[in-house]
Amino acid sequence: MSNLLKMERYQLSHNFFYWCGIIGIFLIGFFTAETYVPEAMGPTGGAAASLVDIFNGMVYDSTFLLILMSSILALILGQEFSCRTIALEVNAGHSRKAIFFSKVIAYLIAFNLMALVYPFAGCIREFFRFGLTNGGNLFFQVSKAVLYSLLLNSATFFIAIWICFSLRSSTKATGVTAVVTFVLSLYLGYGMMLKLPVDFLPTYQIREAVTTIEFFQPWAILIGAIWIIVFLAFSWLSFRKCELK
Repeated sequence: MSNLLKMERYQLSHNFFYWCGIIGIFLIGFFTAETYVPEAMGPTGGAAASLVDIFNGMVYDSTFLLILMSSILALILGQEFSCRTIALEVNAGHSRKAIFFSKVIAYLIAFNLMALVYPFAGCIREFFRFGLTNGGNLFFQVSKAVLYSLLLNSATFFIAIWICFSLRSSTKATGVTAVVTFVLSLYLGYGMMLKLPVDFLPTYQIREAVTTIEFFQPWAILIGAIWIIVFLAFSWLSFRKCELK
């Protein structure tokens, strides 16, 4: 599996759409960072006082970017079915289990890095405004935000992965993923406003993680783990039984 994983990482690192996503999200983060200075986490969040507030505020608000990132993931992974890349890997003698897990690991790493580009771009933009003050707190808060982002963003990315393994078509997977993630984002926004149950959403738990002081947040960990386990199982079952033409 190690060779397959290296191959997946190489292919993603040379993928045109992936780098378009990286550059686009960096530019969005860089040029919108200024808007987080007066309101780090929305109208009730107050003004930013340090890079910690900028980073947490952009992680808090980056859930809308998951629509774009999940769609790019579905586009690239779906192409591996549309272009028969996966079928060729199976015919080459690689086991489906090795192919499946190499792709899941490579795509989660690549797209979690893409998600973190957004807040880091904002911190680069606002570095000269705030500087590096209270380095210990900065390291603690950034580490917490990064760890919970990795867990909870992975839970959302698994939706796109499952859709790709189920539909096995780049066009269909991209369209369905965009619609599903958009509907979930709408539900999050209106659900918070109308006091509907939103605790089960990973995107809501990301926001809770960056606005809570405590490092250990069992509810966020549980929600993320459940989503990942469920969609990992669904994805594997879909891939294990699918026909590769």
